[in-house]
Amino acid sequence: MKKIIICLLSFVLLLCGCSVPQPSDSVDPPNAVYVRSVWISYFELESITTSCDTAKDFEKKIKSAFKKVKSIGLNTVTVQVRPCADAFYKSDYFPVSKYCFGLQGSELKYDPLEIMIAVAHDLGLRIEAWINPYRVSQSADINELADGNVAKQWYNSKDKKSNVYISEKIYFNPAAPEVTELIVNGVREIVSNYAVDAIHFDDYFYPTTNKDIDKKEYDEYIENGGKLNLSNWRRETVSNMVKAVYSAIKEINSTVLFGISPQSKISTNYNSQYADVERWSTEEGFLDYICPQVYFGFYNEVQPFASTVKTWQDLVTSCKLYIGLPLYKSGQEDKFASSDQSYAINEFIDNNDIISRQISYLYQLERVGGFYIFSFSYLTDKKNNSVSQEVKNIKAVI
Repeated sequence: MKKIIICLLSFVLLLCGCSVPQPSDSVDPPNAVYVRSVWISYFELESITTSCDTAKDFEKKIKSAFKKVKSIGLNTVTVQVRPCADAFYKSDYFPVSKYCFGLQGSELKYDPLEIMIAVAHDLGLRIEAWINPYRVSQSADINELADGNVAKQWYNSKDKKSNVYISEKIYFNPAAPEVTELIVNGVREIVSNYAVDAIHFDDYFYPTTNKDIDKKEYDEYIENGGKLNLSNWRRETVSNMVKAVYSAIKEINSTVLFGISPQSKISTNYNSQYADVERWSTEEGFLDYICPQVYFGFYNEVQPFASTVKTWQDLVTSCKLYIGLPLYKSGQEDKFASSDQSYAINEFIDNNDIISRQISYLYQLERVGGFYIFSFSYLTDKKNNSVSQEVKNIKAVI
């Protein structure tokens, strides 16, 4: 019965123009330059930086990591160098990350970003600086921030307290003009001082739909004659930030790219995070690329991989389209795949070639210019047989 159902689903997908690649499918991508990246998160970097007291030690370990990336056939590393309001590099705006050397605001023993850029380029890899613009802390305790952290200074200031929002975590208020200025200046700093190939934002924008986060700013907007409702005003605020970042990058170095990796469901971005990804993808002056996180299998009933990619293909016109892939799901139950269909829920358990087949599928699509894999630690996971076999399959199709 399972095979019959899968065959029927495959037939339906074929009728829709969304074929499901089989293990033997492998074709060269039609794009002359094809981005094959892996996300390296702050907690993956943390395991290296906190174990290295010297630049020489860090260089040795990061070179080993990047060589692994290259050996698989990837050509880009996207490194999370500002996970919160902190930095894995020398900054005049943000303190040294606690994930860098164990204590926020500590001395910068060496510059991880500077070393990573040199190592990546020596190996022929592109490198992108991945930052979270609005997230301040994974904790809700403002006292855990370094005294020099601008978020803590704002929060303890009577007239700037509203620049910071605290719930289960701490965030910057997207509506505060000083926040946008800080984000733009932070990007300017990286592009001016470091030879990165791109600036990369992920899917964190408005942290809440609650009205209290930006009530002060919205009330002022209305009092001054503003006509947009709250939701549209929030989307305009975020879009203005994105556009300002894009412009700042191009003013400094037009060859440096700017990209965003949003959630895969367009309506969620629009309604919950006030991220107008449709506008950014269809109007000039916002992005060089967009990389939705399509973290689903081919038989996911909510967002099946092929049709979700097609939705984005049909949307994106003003920038390049890349696709984020979920290596982390290999060997895992996909709890959100279906309410009752085991072949969908167990797709990543029953098959160790989902990601490699997704890559083969993307290679067939002229309007897709690359993919990003989440994340680095899974590329080197030798304990999980499903993951290690999937990595072998990825290497084979790349």
